[in-house]
Amino acid sequence: MKKGYDFDVDYLRVRAYPFTDEVRSSFASHDRIYVVEQDRDAQLASLLKLDLPPNQVTKLRSILHFNGLPMDAES
Repeated sequence: MKKGYDFDVDYLRVRAYPFTDEVRSSFASHDRIYVVEQDRDAQLASLLKLDLPPNQVTKLRSILHFNGLPMDAES
C-alpha cells in the first residue's frame, strides 16, 4: 500500500506560444513549477525560461518523460 501525501497541486496545460497572461499569472502565484516534457529536446522549459522574469525562472523544474508512449496516470 502506498503512503499518501498531503499537499496541494495545480495543473496548467500550456497550449500555445507566445504564452498568455494566464500562464504568467499562474506561474507567479506558485513557489515551484514542474514542467513535464514529452519531447527529447525539452523545448517548453527552454521557451518558458526565455519568456518569464528572472525571479520566476528559478522556480522551474523540468521533468523529461520521453519513451515514445503517452504518459499514463502512474507515471
